[in-house]
Amino acid sequence: MKSRRRLRIGLITEIPGVTPDPSCVAATERAAALCESLGHTVVPVETGYDPAEVARVAGDVMGADLVVTVEDRLAELDRDLRDDDLEPLTRVLYDHYRTLSAADLNRTLRRAQGIGWEVGRAFGEVDLLLTPTLARPTPRLGDLDTSRPETIYRHAAVYATYTSVFNLTGMPAMSVPFGSTSDGLPLGVQFAGDLGAEPLLLGLAARIEEAAPWQRTVRPASR
Repeated sequence: MKSRRRLRIGLITEIPGVTPDPSCVAATERAAALCESLGHTVVPVETGYDPAEVARVAGDVMGADLVVTVEDRLAELDRDLRDDDLEPLTRVLYDHYRTLSAADLNRTLRRAQGIGWEVGRAFGEVDLLLTPTLARPTPRLGDLDTSRPETIYRHAAVYATYTSVFNLTGMPAMSVPFGSTSDGLPLGVQFAGDLGAEPLLLGLAARIEEAAPWQRTVRPASR
């Protein structure tokens, strides 16, 4: 599926409140240049949403779903929750989000829909969006450790800055391997589209892979 359609792609590297790592920005700019070499047009665009609000709303939506998932499973087992049933982070989230009221959840769902409209306005001007996949390179072991919830609180929101909005809105997005850091760790760039844009995304991915094949192995770190 290698579409030859000329696309208009919106480039986002900076997001309010987050300073992305230069290596992630550089990879995204190289991907933009490659897209232009393939005949597409790349233009800077604004995010159109508040990342802090997205994090809060997405947390409520996923947290409510977590509570239902856990409680439905307990109902199947016909027993109460045990101390060792959940990882420490999952237990903290479960205990917190089970206090959400129906009114709280309704407000969250309304706001999630509103964020979808705000992001969707961009697709009146462009076919796809291009961003870094992550705001930081691959985390070190232990930086994101679900047995120590404080590490997730400290780091997770930064890593998820560019991706969480599409998890929330349900808009299709894909992470494409694109180069590596000086230490040989892989970097990725994200393309996202409006609802139903999967064919555009997959067609573009095929052309990018053809022009710049994925790196299959991790290079040794520079010494």
